Amino acid sequence: MRIELGHLPDPDLNPNRTMHYIKKWKAKSIAKQEAYVLCLASGQIPATPHERVLISIMFISSDKKRRDLDNLFASMKAYIDGIVEAKVMKDDNTQHVSDYILRYRVGKKANTIVEIGGYDG
Repeated sequence: MRIELGHLPDPDLNPNRTMHYIKKWKAKSIAKQEAYVLCLASGQIPATPHERVLISIMFISSDKKRRDLDNLFASMKAYIDGIVEAKVMKDDNTQHVSDYILRYRVGKKANTIVEIGGYDG
């Protein structure tokens, strides 16, 4: 399955950002809901959640700012929780996610593309 956020992860989800816990909670809730809705709208939800998955994330920036790939990845936690909630995969722990592939590119429009490949067996 593949979903596109149409933007980079919310900067408020960056682990280095300090803010009031309510604002952080709201940002997490919005991100989780966004990913959940995108999964449902994709029409690619499996009949049963995948037991094991490989997750590939492509971050595309529209500018040349310096960004840490690990912070972008950490900012994705709430989005991945939304994918789990949509029942694409059983969970996002080490028993259910075999690996992550992270990529970063500069392009014309900011986007985050998440691809989930299930391999049950």
